Amino acid sequence: MNETSGTTFYKVGFGLLGATVLLFALFVNGALPGAMVPTTGQAIWMLGFAQSFANGFSIYATNFGLPDPAPISFGLAAALPTAVFLKIGIPPADAYSLAFAMWFAIAFYGAYRFVRLIGGKGGISLLCALLWLTVPVIWQHSDYSMTSLGIALLPAYFYAALRLVRYQRDLPSSILFVAATLSSVFMDGYSFMMFASGTAVLLLVVFVLNSVDRSELLYKCLPILVSGFAISYLFYASYIGKVVFEREDLDFFRAFGSNVEFFFVPTRGILWLPDLFGISAVRQEINYFGDGSVFNASFALILIIAAIYSLATKSSDARLKVAFLLIALCGFYMALGPSFKLNVLRPEGVGALMPLQYAPWRTGTEVLSAYLPGFNNMRASYRWVALGMFGAWALLALHVASHRVQPGFTIAIILAGIALNIPTHAIVAANADSRRAIVGIDDYIESLRPVFRPSEKVAFLPFRNDFFVNYMASKLNVRAYNIGGDKNLATAMAGWPDTMRAFDLGAAGPDFGSNVLQLLKKGDADVAVIPYMDLLWAAHEWPHLPEYVDEMQPFVDELQSSGVVDITRTENFAFIRLRPNTRLPAG
Repeated sequence: MNETSGTTFYKVGFGLLGATVLLFALFVNGALPGAMVPTTGQAIWMLGFAQSFANGFSIYATNFGLPDPAPISFGLAAALPTAVFLKIGIPPADAYSLAFAMWFAIAFYGAYRFVRLIGGKGGISLLCALLWLTVPVIWQHSDYSMTSLGIALLPAYFYAALRLVRYQRDLPSSILFVAATLSSVFMDGYSFMMFASGTAVLLLVVFVLNSVDRSELLYKCLPILVSGFAISYLFYASYIGKVVFEREDLDFFRAFGSNVEFFFVPTRGILWLPDLFGISAVRQEINYFGDGSVFNASFALILIIAAIYSLATKSSDARLKVAFLLIALCGFYMALGPSFKLNVLRPEGVGALMPLQYAPWRTGTEVLSAYLPGFNNMRASYRWVALGMFGAWALLALHVASHRVQPGFTIAIILAGIALNIPTHAIVAANADSRRAIVGIDDYIESLRPVFRPSEKVAFLPFRNDFFVNYMASKLNVRAYNIGGDKNLATAMAGWPDTMRAFDLGAAGPDFGSNVLQLLKKGDADVAVIPYMDLLWAAHEWPHLPEYVDEMQPFVDELQSSGVVDITRTENFAFIRLRPNTRLPAG
């Protein structure tokens, strides 16, 4: 075999190895088109936006959230390719999964390139990238949709930052960095803030510890960094329609800060091997402040061990070691939230939020959470653990890059980390079930197509946080006042006509029937739809029982007895239209 064929053989073999490793990462994350979808409810929410984008060739949804076009609050970077996949005929479940697989592939390649940039060899760089893509903080956020992608992409983002700050301060590096900031801000606000914070730490360390390039850093690199984040944020603010976002209450930050033990002991039912070996802890949401995501996603023991091991060994670049250490410490510290908690439980009778009197010790971060823009919107404090874990992972990457031949202990840590990150069978099965549920929802909604006429104006009443409507309205290409997402709903309600404002959130009320008739007679809606099921939970759990039948059936009968409407009744909905010539005169 000559050198050329040997090189070709190596490239093909390495490519196949990389594809196999990536396939395993996609399996762990539940993003295998045709077999798995990472979540159900959030997928339906996002698919509604993506389908509406495809319907109208727009970056705003026009099928729900009337009267104004609705921006997607986060995840535009994933919703747009999903819209393209839907447009070319890929089934919805697979379009969502394919978009995630695409971004995970970019995240995987970005993590690989990060290790290569600081000197890692090809094979060990693949293993490090796989270790990152399997960490629970990524796939445990699949229920928050594109938040998982934002966390997965952190090494890719920092590859762009590190390349510009430390290695190549040229035009391609500048373009790549700005592209990374744009991707970050339109993927997820949490990872955007982590990216900005970590880049600031990286720049500061390189500036302080590098006396040679300070003027170039100050006058050439800093303007690009600041411009990249500022321009990206302004683009996002312009898309959303506001520059300043409401800050959250400190009780929320305290509640959603991680207990220290969550970093070191996993929760039972999440990870396969820790459950098998009996080293995971039984935790119930009712016993802790916040919700289950706080203790399910915070486990970081292997990366913490890897970081300590890396710190104890010689590094090829002491400045990067300091930078990555500070990034890790900042991330883990911020993940605690405004209060330090060790084995802190929620007292009986106390709500999920955490008042100050239950905070054992203050961490001091409440100043950032209360007053600093950006930080005061990161109410799920524990998510900062992703930045801490990235810093720890980067220390491990620096360690492997500092050795031409890897010690057995290094390989053992990486392989152990990957093995311990494998989810339980129940989680894997749930990802397969999610695909079946989305296919079932899609088939069910398609069966309702004869009930509607294209572009009809529809009101689902009484309105709630109606995730299901996002996809139903877009799939059937009608226009609905309803929309999923609390903030999206509040924005839409500000423009609703008085006939829609007459209804109460989630409640029928004694005047429900007359209000429905008034809405139809004034022409503010062509169809009033009364759901017999909760349109938030139906998007998460399908098939879903019609739990509101007994409550809403009397109102449907009352409307039927009025003699001025035609009603189409199904198992889950009643569709109400005025009979001809019963609409009120204009004006």
